[in-house]
Amino acid sequence: MSERSKNLLDEMMRKRGYVYPSYRMLAEDDPDFLETYDKLYELAMIRTRIFPEKIKELFYVAAIAARNPGDNSALKNHMRRALEKGATKEEILETLKCAFFPGGALSLLYSVNTLMEVLKEMGEK
Repeated sequence: MSERSKNLLDEMMRKRGYVYPSYRMLAEDDPDFLETYDKLYELAMIRTRIFPEKIKELFYVAAIAARNPGDNSALKNHMRRALEKGATKEEILETLKCAFFPGGALSLLYSVNTLMEVLKEMGEK
């Protein structure tokens, strides 16, 4: 892996707290593309214009819970970031309840199970 690709992944990890395996492949294959992808993420998620990062992470949690609740790694990453940005367990539960109608009962149940795993991993109840 090139030094540029490694630096890009390190910077993504610093900003997000996670790096998906797919990012590694993209970094090796096309660092220009990944750098642009990361810039869009930064503009949408990190830059504060109206909503703080905590709220944006809750948006992500709702979207993943409704659309793809089986994507445990993404859901965990965004739940963890939401908590780190100041969200409470109750706020995440409220978010998951909002995702219930567009996502269905299984989206709620899978997502609550994922939240329980995250809280356990973070040493919370």
